[in-house]
Amino acid sequence: MLTTVDAFDRIGEENAFAVLARATALAAEGRDIINLGIGQPDFRTPEHIVEAAVKALKDGHHGYTPSVGILPLREAVARDLNRRYGVEVDPNLVMIVPGGKVTMYAAIRLFGEPGAEILYPDPGFPIYRSMIEHTGATPIPVPIREENGFAFSAEETLALITPRTRLLIINSPANPTGGVTPKAEIDKLVKGLAAHPMSR
Repeated sequence: MLTTVDAFDRIGEENAFAVLARATALAAEGRDIINLGIGQPDFRTPEHIVEAAVKALKDGHHGYTPSVGILPLREAVARDLNRRYGVEVDPNLVMIVPGGKVTMYAAIRLFGEPGAEILYPDPGFPIYRSMIEHTGATPIPVPIREENGFAFSAEETLALITPRTRLLIINSPANPTGGVTPKAEIDKLVKGLAAHPMSR
């Protein structure tokens, strides 16, 4: 009899898409729905972007690209980082991915294993918890509280770190609340992490 690996049984459903399916079904019934379950903008793709995509296809730019993204785009990202933050970034250190899930998956797979703990924002993107559980690691929620403006508390976050902690996921602006953690709180977290016994 064909059997699958144990990790397959631990992979969860992507709840945002389950909510999308239910919201779409309710909208089809004529219900007025505000769907907060998926990060879909409420506006069309701007026309100049549509035109640029059509032109690129007509000019023959289709098919596979380098796995890290085309060089002109990576160079544009490096220039933008320099313009915004005054830092020099080598375009060879820039990677273009099709959405955030790829980077979340890679980071969680790098550090997640049975016995490890991974801290993640709660409420947060559903893929965090399901991917952590998929690796066999223990998901540890970092509370995102309304009374903090839907931001995390550096003090509360630092208190959750144990010798088993392998990864801390931070998301600001937060998904799905939109809360932005103040710079002072982020600075406090960075200082706490630098002084934490686990960092030595």
